[in-house]
Amino acid sequence: MFEERTVRDTANLTMTLFRLGIVIVFVIMIVRMFQLQVLESDRYRALANRNRLLRIETPAPRGIIYDSNGTILVRNRPSFEVALVPEDLPFDDLDTPDIDEEAIEIEKVLRILRADSDPEVALRMATILFNKLGYDDFIRTVQRANVSISFLSEPAFVTPVTEDGRLAMAEPRKVYLPDLDKPLPLEGLVALVKRVVAIQSMGSASDPVPILDGVDRIRAFEISEDSFRIPAVRVIQVPVREYIYGDLLSHVLGFMGPIPAFAAETYREAGYTDLNEKVGLNGLEYTYQTELRGTPGVRYSERNILGIDVRTIGPVVDPVPGWNLHLNIDLRLQQVMRDALQEMMDEVDAPWGVTVAMNPQNGAVLGMVSLPSYDNNIFAERIGEEYLKLEQDERRPLINYAIGGLYPPGSVFKMVTAAAGLAEGIITPSTIIVDSGPIYLPNRYFPDDMSQAQEFVSWNHKNGVVHGRLNVVSALALSNDIFFYILGGGFPDQFQGLGPQLLSKWTELFGFGETTGVDLPGEVTSVVPTDQWKRRLFAEPWTTGDSYNMAIGQGYVLATPMQVLVETAAIANGGTIYVPKVVHHMTDAEGGVQKDFEPEIKRRLPISPEDMEVVRRGMWEVVNSDYGTGRVARVPGVEVAGKTGTAEFCEYIPEKRDCRRDEKGFLPFHAWFSAFAPYDNPEIAIVTFVYDGGEGSAVAAPVTQKILEAYFTQISPRTQGAIAQP
Repeated sequence: MFEERTVRDTANLTMTLFRLGIVIVFVIMIVRMFQLQVLESDRYRALANRNRLLRIETPAPRGIIYDSNGTILVRNRPSFEVALVPEDLPFDDLDTPDIDEEAIEIEKVLRILRADSDPEVALRMATILFNKLGYDDFIRTVQRANVSISFLSEPAFVTPVTEDGRLAMAEPRKVYLPDLDKPLPLEGLVALVKRVVAIQSMGSASDPVPILDGVDRIRAFEISEDSFRIPAVRVIQVPVREYIYGDLLSHVLGFMGPIPAFAAETYREAGYTDLNEKVGLNGLEYTYQTELRGTPGVRYSERNILGIDVRTIGPVVDPVPGWNLHLNIDLRLQQVMRDALQEMMDEVDAPWGVTVAMNPQNGAVLGMVSLPSYDNNIFAERIGEEYLKLEQDERRPLINYAIGGLYPPGSVFKMVTAAAGLAEGIITPSTIIVDSGPIYLPNRYFPDDMSQAQEFVSWNHKNGVVHGRLNVVSALALSNDIFFYILGGGFPDQFQGLGPQLLSKWTELFGFGETTGVDLPGEVTSVVPTDQWKRRLFAEPWTTGDSYNMAIGQGYVLATPMQVLVETAAIANGGTIYVPKVVHHMTDAEGGVQKDFEPEIKRRLPISPEDMEVVRRGMWEVVNSDYGTGRVARVPGVEVAGKTGTAEFCEYIPEKRDCRRDEKGFLPFHAWFSAFAPYDNPEIAIVTFVYDGGEGSAVAAPVTQKILEAYFTQISPRTQGAIAQP
């Protein structure tokens, strides 16, 4: 009896628990249904609409770039790319498992494109597929197809910069490219295309997948006519940038390329939905990416379960073309500057050089040449092997040396020292310092032992010449080092010089130690040494000899040619530091001005007009006096003021454990010349720099003379009327 009752109780308990479980399940289902249908209905409705509705962007025409006279420098031209539509490719037939219908169809396409016979086509296609898949996926796919492939031995580096929240390039990244000296076997390309199509199909099977770009118009028509046999093929017209004057303005204009993988998140946050979109990677294309790009058009397309467009939903927003850039640069002047610099560089066998011009009255950049250069058009379709070759060139043609190279300025820096001495009351226009030969600084530890004293000579002493009594004007005209040694660092018990604090102060006031703010990427900051800087870097105190070297633009001080130009322009205009501007204004597609760049003043130098005129007079004497070092820069009918510079530099040779020197033991020289004209009302300032060029008076000054002569005979508003802004 007890056992029967126990069994009955157990059964009743089991049934109760079972019924309770069913109730709990139903309660959970009801709660979940309430949650889905009531509480989260909006969310899931949005997700459903997202699957059903596709947001499609239409790219906007990119803005055009003009020179100061309205000459088109950059425009858009049509190009063609070949794409495959995944949903139009055949599905593998289950009845024929041994036959890959999709691969057969892709092979037909590749043969039509001549990928099996044309190495260039194979390379271009492989590069596109590589960029879509990435290194690891690309390698795995090719290996599965039993195809061997090598990559270019040295990776390239793309070095964009992020600043002020602008879309920009970030830190360097490695870029590998397939090394295809001969066509990649067709089976390899087929496998790669199939892999890319498979990835694309996971998103939308109806969106075309580009597999070949840079197809010319005639070939595009041929492919279109031939592709009737293969419905999956699409020939799409796409705009690409055309840089009309090739390498003449490469560093100014820049180039475009796909959004770098490391910057994808930055662009996505900025509203870029297509990460295959090409963006500016350098030059003005980079700086003004947002303005040039415009606003893409938008439409919403309804798609059925098969991914086929059924209809357009809602209003269609048309694209808004990008703004056009109108530069301060005059194409005619740019050509003259490039030709004059190239001719001299060829003559002295210099590896690179710079010449840059500015209107000193407003900071407008009139011309900018950095050599060697490159043709932007090689990147119009793709960034490939040509980029690697440029990166591996020892002359580094991708660098804009006008703003991206740091060099000792040499004697073109002496105007800073002169202005500082006058403004601080260390000297007056009539102060006399005597050059009677080399000067010797006593050793601080052995002041009475002259054999241990440090010798400082002027350039003229090498020729057995001393300049005798000098004031600041004649010292500038003769570029005498003794005068500026003593002005910069003084002489024990005889003369109180500027010293490191005042030298550094005025160097920074003239714009060194900071970027100029020019509207181009890649600008570096010059080096302004101080006592603290030296102690921190070298664990050594500042010496009088350091002040001597800094006063003549040697030692630790380094600058870009653009920073020297800002210095020169400030002297020309009487003491105003302007921010250099390449772009004058922007217009929309209808020609309406959308943004006008007014002159931007960074600071005014705390120096009297009288003292500044003394410095300007010294530069006038450099060119116009019978004893000036820059007489070669004279231009008939125009008063030119200038300053020569010959800067020693150390090119370290590891094998010799020393700097490179000539047979006499002398260090090599950079050639500098800075100038402005006309003297009474300056309208142009120019700086010319030739790396390892030799004497500034013999190399840089003649280049500047040719530029100024052409400017005042062919280009100047004085001779041609005011330069019209389009």
